[in-house]
Amino acid sequence: MTRLKHLVLAIGLLMLLLVATPGVAGAHAQLESSEPGQSAVLLVPPTRVVLHFGEPVEIDFGSLRVIGPGGARVDGGAAQHPDGDVHAVSASLPINLPDGTYIVAWRVVSADSHPVHGAYIFSVGTAKGAARADAIAVSIANQKGDTSVAVVYWVVRTVAFLGLLVLVGLAVLVVSLWKAGGRTRRVARVLWWSWWTVLAATVLSVIVQGAYGSALPLADAYRPSLISAVLHSRFGEVALFRLVLLAGMAGVLRLVTRHEDSRTGRWIRWEVPVVVVLGLCLLATPGLAGHAATGSNPALGLVLDLAHLAAASAWVGGLVLLATFLMPKAPDSAWPPDPLALTLRVSAVAFWAVVAVVATGVVQSIRQVGSWNALFHTSYGRTLVIKVSLVIALVAVGALSRRLVRRHAATDPAKVDGAKFPRRRLRRTVLVELGIALMVVGVTGVLVNDAPARQAVAQPFSYTFTTLGVQVNTIIDPALAGRTNQVHVYVLGSQGTPKAVPELDLSVSLPSQSIGPLTIPLVVSGPGHYAADRFVLPVAGNWILKYTVRTDAIDEQVTRTVLPVR
Repeated sequence: MTRLKHLVLAIGLLMLLLVATPGVAGAHAQLESSEPGQSAVLLVPPTRVVLHFGEPVEIDFGSLRVIGPGGARVDGGAAQHPDGDVHAVSASLPINLPDGTYIVAWRVVSADSHPVHGAYIFSVGTAKGAARADAIAVSIANQKGDTSVAVVYWVVRTVAFLGLLVLVGLAVLVVSLWKAGGRTRRVARVLWWSWWTVLAATVLSVIVQGAYGSALPLADAYRPSLISAVLHSRFGEVALFRLVLLAGMAGVLRLVTRHEDSRTGRWIRWEVPVVVVLGLCLLATPGLAGHAATGSNPALGLVLDLAHLAAASAWVGGLVLLATFLMPKAPDSAWPPDPLALTLRVSAVAFWAVVAVVATGVVQSIRQVGSWNALFHTSYGRTLVIKVSLVIALVAVGALSRRLVRRHAATDPAKVDGAKFPRRRLRRTVLVELGIALMVVGVTGVLVNDAPARQAVAQPFSYTFTTLGVQVNTIIDPALAGRTNQVHVYVLGSQGTPKAVPELDLSVSLPSQSIGPLTIPLVVSGPGHYAADRFVLPVAGNWILKYTVRTDAIDEQVTRTVLPVR
C-alpha cells in the first residue's frame, strides 16, 4: 500500500498545481472582437461585418447572418475569411444601410471541431428598437442544437474513445507480453471487435458531425452535401487519416491473430515497433481534431494528449487482457502458461500507466482550467472533478488487485499454477476496474464536448438599465481579477440615439473584503460612449458596481448592481 499512498499524495500535490501554475488553454473558438462592436451606435453605415476569433475557425458549414430592423437578412449571404485570415469571418453589407438596429448572428466550427455560436446587435443612426433586437439576439445566442444529435454525437465519440483504448492497448500488450495470446479465441475476438468498433464509430462521426456543426436535425445528417463539407474540414481529414491507419492495423491483426504461427523471423523482429507506431498514430487522431490541437502551443497539447491516451490505453488494455482468461468458462487454450507472471507484468505496466495518466491529466487540466473558481463554477470544471474522483477510485481498486497478486506470488512462486491462481477474487476486482474505466471514458466524452473552464469564466459582463429617460448599456470584458479589463458604457436617449449626459460616474467596491470604492476612470470615446481601457480589478468576488447618472443640473440618479469577478 506504500506505492498507493505515494500515488494518492502525488495526485493531491498535482491538483494544487491547478491553481498555483498559470497555463495557456486550448479551447473552443472565442469571439474576441467585432466590427462593428457590440451595442455600437454608428453614424456612418458599415459596408461589412467582421468577427475576430481567438483561434482558426471553419465556415464550410457555418453561417454569418445580419438581420435588419424589418426582420429580413441584409448580408451578402456568403461568409468568408477576410484577406485569408482564418481567425476572422466576414460578410458584406449593402451600401447605405437604413437607420435602425441590426442583429449579427454567427455559427462557426472551431479548430477543435466543435461548433460555437452567438449573436449581438449594433445600430446605425438610431438605436430605436435596440431593446427588442437585443432580446432576439440573446434568444439566438441561447439556442441549442437538436438534443438527439448531441446525444448521438456523445455516444459515437465515447464509443470511438473506448474502441481506440482497447484496440491499441491490447494489441501492444499482446505482441510485447504474450505473443501466443493473439492466437487465442478470446483475445482475437476482442481485438477484431474493437477494430470494427473504431471503424464504425469513425464513419458515423463523419455523418453526425455535419448535423452537429450546422445545428440541423438528425434526419439531415445523411445529406451528401453536408458529408462532403465535413470531409473537407479538419475533422473530416483526421477521420480519413484514421481510416487509413485502421486499414494498416487490419493487416497487422491478421498476422497477430492467426491460429497457426507462420510469422517469419523478419516480422517477429518488427511486429512490436509496427504495432506501437500504428497505435500511437491512431491515438493521436482525437487530439488532432480536438482541444489538444488548439491554443498558443498546440505541439505541447498534442504531445500531452498522446501521452495521456497512450498511458490510458496501456491501463485499459491490460485490464482487458486479464479479463480474457479470468472470465468464467475460459477454455484451456485461453489460459497463459504462467498466469501469475503475466499478471505481474501487466500490473507493472498498469502502475506506470497510472502515473503517466495522472501526471499528463493534471498538466492538461492546468491548461484547460487554471483556477479553483473555474474548477468548481463551470460545467467543464465540475465534470472534471467527477472524472478525477473516478480515476482515484480506479487507482484504489487497482491497488487491491495488485496487492492480491503480489501477496499470492510471495507465498511460493514455484508452486503457483493455473489451478491455484486466485482467479475468482482477481476477476471481481478486474471487473470493477473495467466498469469504472468505462465510466471514465463516458465522462471524457462529455468533457471533449464542453467549452474548457478557462474560457467559460472569461465571458464579458453586460448590464442594461433605464433611468431618468435614458438607457445605459455596460460591457466589462473579460471581468477577470488581476487582468486589464475594458469598460464600455453606452447612453441612449428616448429615441434610441446616442446621448451625451453632463455626468456619468462609475465605481466598484467589494464589501466582503472592505475594498473600495474604486473609481473607474471613464473618458468620452464618442457620442454617448464612455470607456476605460485599462482598469484592473485586484481580486475575485461579487463586486458592487455603482452608477451615478446626471442628465441635467438637477436630476441625478444612483444605480447599483452586482459585478461577478472571477
